[in-house]
Amino acid sequence: MTTFRYLWITGLFLLTKREVYGDEAELKKTACEHKTLSLTCDGESTLDIHSALYGRLNTETCPHNLDHSTSCRAEGALQKVRDACQHQSSCGVKAVNGVFGDPCVGVFKYLEVSYTCENKGWHLVFKGVSEAGDPDLYHLWRDDGSLNALNHSARALNDSLKANFKSPMVDRWTELEIQRVKIAFYKDGVQAAYMIFNGRDTGKMDWFALDKVTSSSYEDLNDREPNFFSIKGHSSDKHNRHWFSNRNYGGCQVDYGWTVVLTGKGPCGWDNRNTDYPQIMFSPTTTGVLWESDQPAWADFFAVFLEYTDHCPYEVVVIADVTYTFEASPANFLANSLEMCSSRENNPRAVRMCNSEPQGGSVWGEVSITLCDIDDINGLTQVTVTEDNVDDVASQLSTLTGDENVEEELNINDVASILESITEVGVGNQNVTMFTVEIVSNVQNADYELFMANNQSMAASSRIVQSLETQLESLTNFTHVQDNVAVHTMMFNPTTLENGIGFASIQPSINGAVEKGLQKENIKQFEDVQDYLNQMIETSIALPPEIVNKSQEQAGSNDLQVSFTIYQTSKLFTSYRLMTKENRTIGTRVISAAVERVTVAGLKEPVRAAYLPIVKGAGGNPECVFWDFDLENGQGDWSNEGCVYNETSDDRIVCFCDHLTNFAVIMDYSGQAGPTTGFQDALTYISVIGCVISIVCLVITIFTFMYFKHLRGKRPQRILLNLCFSLLFLYLTFVIGIELTKCYSCCIIVAIMLHYFVLTSLFWMLVEAINMYLKFVLVFYEEIRCFMLKSVILGWGVPIIPVAIIASINYEEIYSNDEYCFMKPGLEFYLGLLAIAAVILIINSVIYIQVIRQLTCRRKLTKVKTDKNKMSEVSVRVQNAITIMMLLGLTWIFGFLSIDSSDAVRDLFQLIFCVCNSLQGFFVFLFFCVRRRDVRNSWAYFCCKVGQKPGQFITMTSKQRYATEKTLVSANSTC
Repeated sequence: MTTFRYLWITGLFLLTKREVYGDEAELKKTACEHKTLSLTCDGESTLDIHSALYGRLNTETCPHNLDHSTSCRAEGALQKVRDACQHQSSCGVKAVNGVFGDPCVGVFKYLEVSYTCENKGWHLVFKGVSEAGDPDLYHLWRDDGSLNALNHSARALNDSLKANFKSPMVDRWTELEIQRVKIAFYKDGVQAAYMIFNGRDTGKMDWFALDKVTSSSYEDLNDREPNFFSIKGHSSDKHNRHWFSNRNYGGCQVDYGWTVVLTGKGPCGWDNRNTDYPQIMFSPTTTGVLWESDQPAWADFFAVFLEYTDHCPYEVVVIADVTYTFEASPANFLANSLEMCSSRENNPRAVRMCNSEPQGGSVWGEVSITLCDIDDINGLTQVTVTEDNVDDVASQLSTLTGDENVEEELNINDVASILESITEVGVGNQNVTMFTVEIVSNVQNADYELFMANNQSMAASSRIVQSLETQLESLTNFTHVQDNVAVHTMMFNPTTLENGIGFASIQPSINGAVEKGLQKENIKQFEDVQDYLNQMIETSIALPPEIVNKSQEQAGSNDLQVSFTIYQTSKLFTSYRLMTKENRTIGTRVISAAVERVTVAGLKEPVRAAYLPIVKGAGGNPECVFWDFDLENGQGDWSNEGCVYNETSDDRIVCFCDHLTNFAVIMDYSGQAGPTTGFQDALTYISVIGCVISIVCLVITIFTFMYFKHLRGKRPQRILLNLCFSLLFLYLTFVIGIELTKCYSCCIIVAIMLHYFVLTSLFWMLVEAINMYLKFVLVFYEEIRCFMLKSVILGWGVPIIPVAIIASINYEEIYSNDEYCFMKPGLEFYLGLLAIAAVILIINSVIYIQVIRQLTCRRKLTKVKTDKNKMSEVSVRVQNAITIMMLLGLTWIFGFLSIDSSDAVRDLFQLIFCVCNSLQGFFVFLFFCVRRRDVRNSWAYFCCKVGQKPGQFITMTSKQRYATEKTLVSANSTC
């Protein structure tokens, strides 16, 4: 059975037959003998001739009294018709013996030709038919999944079959190099209206937009800004208007537009018909129409076409009596067959590469048949990989490793074993290499823990890297880029390498931010090393001209084959060395270079590698290293032998090495580098929940002090109110904006605001400390003039200074961050925030000790109390201590204590820091609203008219405060 499934590999490709060409349904025309057969295609289409018969095979066609023979066929008829008509827009062929010869003398013959009108560049991917019923056309387009992909009647540009059509290519939109998109509306089998759009850099939902229209049958599209022009259109409980291009509303009578697909009834007469849906409306003129009164046309169907620069045609291939259908596909695209495995959704029975030709154009590669019955990696390990099925196994492993449900249970050792089997027989196979790159990329999506699960998994990581390197050894002029790995191989003439050669991932110019994944357009090769030095490099490697001499000495070849690889993460390079160092990590991408059949070592002119750190928190003390596969008993580890750190230029670390292999940089890091753990996730949830609770509590506190005027009559309450406002702004900014990383400008604004409000909160805590010091220690409480004005300047004004200075230096670099919207770790962060926080916390700590000492000394002046009184006094002291600690922000000290601590201690300090600081607003509410009697009395009287009026207990509170201050003065003189 296996032999028949892979006949194409054994050289018996002649048994493969192509049955259908083109994107259109097959047409057939007949001309009786002595007549002329005319073939015509409309518009931009050309003739694609499938079959031709000159003779007679039945008595029904062109009946005649000389039709006694029904097995009459002229040889070479197909070629003669193709010579006259192939790729022409129209042609005529005479059905005479003089053209085809006479295969059966005395028999009246006919000429029968099957053909399609092949669009030169347009490929049908969607057709919506009026009154075809479910599924809803908008959801059919929007949601993943194809419909009637193998039904040729559904694909035909007519409505003889009330069935919609959707090609799987729609859901692979972003993988296609689309040049243009066309939507056409058909009436009575003829295109009646159309719009053509620029399809570059579009998605399947946003190409239908006015600013992307390049040509149209309508002349007034740009006369005025439309109110709707999108696929989604006007979609609500009352409106079901999609593919809606409409100029204006203003009442049903003046609704004016060009196209609309109605998937249900609407509020107007024009979109509320007693008929089946969908209904497809369009303007039949060169301008828009009033939907209600201008007699818009009702289309039989509409269709969406794509255009590629180069493409391979729609084709049906039969191998060993099994049919495989491939959509028209752009160059350098791996196409899936429309036939799917029944056991797994979206798993094609075959794949095929559309290869670009050096002289231009594209051609289909060989068909690779998949293993439909294998649906897990463990099952794939049981398959013996041979030349017959290596493409299939590689394709299936790529599919399985790319399954998100498999990532959590991925067996790294099984993947490594299958890859080794693949590379043993698949070296030099471009399809296999492409799948191998995809597998290596997919594997890196798994959690770090899977790579460090045991010694076997750690060794398997190195084996995966070696398999990729083996697969690249004998493949020339090959480039493939995935999210987590990019490879490039090239054959060079030594004369072109006088200035060396470089390979790099270029930093995108948009916002200057490092991409989270590798991008094809950013992978570059340089044949002059000096060229790339002026580029914005993320990761790069430059080989010196000396490698040419090494190649000629060892391989004796004039040509030089070089392969380059960039890894997005260091997951495949699991290091025992780094596992024993808590605060060291690989802070960059991994980049490698190799020369086939040449060992490059001991270079006099070094290999130059440059890196932009991409790991959050990584920075400082860089160590240039390479991956030595021989270390740790063959499992591999990082080594710095032969590599030295050269400099850091424009934030890029430059390393020199005297050999070739996989290179990276080990760096210090602060905090948690790499993937987040469950504990880190828990801290995130605690922070968010705590901030939300604090926001609610602070709003209540602020309302309380603002509404009850007698509560904010004194200085301490005014200071507290300012602190509450600062904390509220800080928490709101944090909860709303900390993760707005997708909006570059928004993220920078949030980062600046967070910096400012952190500082204002700290400075208002400092004001609280100064006020307590004056009140309880120096007892100069009322002697400082304009104290609140000075406090406002200190609390709200001074923080502007460091924020403004730092923002003026380079706000885009300092405040932009891919992971979260806050300052990047660096000198500005340390001086502009941490240093200020540290100074304030030191001052507040000293004042805290002084205040607690004064309160304690005051208690010593009182007489001996009963045990019950002593317990009550201890409780009051503890509450006072906690209250003052919260006011002065001393819990922020735990954030400093978590730096450079051991794992267990750091986790403890981080937990305390997150809980106390995220709930600081809650504690303010607890101690200064819930715990205060005058606040409780105010709310009780306000809500229920219970208790004393606020005016009555103001005097009482003032007397108590006077007595307390008198006692403190006495205590101060005593101590």
